[in-house]
Amino acid sequence: MRIAAAILAGGKASRLGGIRKGLLPTATDGPLVQRLMGQLAAAGIGAVILAGGDAQAYAPFARTIVADLHPGSGPLGGVEAALSHLAPRYDAVLLLPCDLPNISAEEITVLLRAHAQAPDRVVMAETAEGSHPLCAVVPIAALAEVSAAVAAGRYGVGRLWRTLGAVAVRIHDCSRLVNINTPADLDRWRQTMLQDATSKSSPLPLGEGQGVRARRRLEHGLVRVPAARPHPSPLPEGEGTQERGPTKTGLSPCGTQEAADV
Repeated sequence: MRIAAAILAGGKASRLGGIRKGLLPTATDGPLVQRLMGQLAAAGIGAVILAGGDAQAYAPFARTIVADLHPGSGPLGGVEAALSHLAPRYDAVLLLPCDLPNISAEEITVLLRAHAQAPDRVVMAETAEGSHPLCAVVPIAALAEVSAAVAAGRYGVGRLWRTLGAVAVRIHDCSRLVNINTPADLDRWRQTMLQDATSKSSPLPLGEGQGVRARRRLEHGLVRVPAARPHPSPLPEGEGTQERGPTKTGLSPCGTQEAADV
């Protein structure tokens, strides 16, 4: 089974005052989108594209950026673009929003295992707080239904997955799928990161100098974007290049999405 990943990185960056959520800095793992790529690699997925992201802002990550085929169609437009781009080479696409600061390779692996048991169906995450339709594994074969929904103006991702008989996979730790959607969410997350930078133990504890730098970076919202470089993952030819085009609008984050998914 050939599976690639698409990080949904679109939107106008209007909810957080112009801050692109995928570029928010973590304490130790670089911007959020870089952290997600690391967790995907740990789960065995090296082929990763960005769907709907700003081509210039995300260029340093040396990943293919695919624009919406139908701008203004919300998250489903990013899903359509990702499926369409990856269709010739892959059987399914793992979707993740760019604003998940806590998801790990463990949750990603849970989704992949569920997909292996039902490869012809959409598999999406759910927690006790609700469903997470943008955290999903989607067969390439669903592209026709996705495109039909976009063309009809039916942009609800969760609604479409349920129509297609999606399999819901329970993630027991709700905090793993927390998303950053509002300034209040951002403040809470930064406070958590500040606490972790000073008190949480890890296999490689932060030295005093590292801790100070991490705290300052979080306090000031600084983003350290890595220099562009060829990525060592086994991507097909062209996957490390940029495809410039209109950027995606109206992206809803993962989180508990039932309210936004109408």
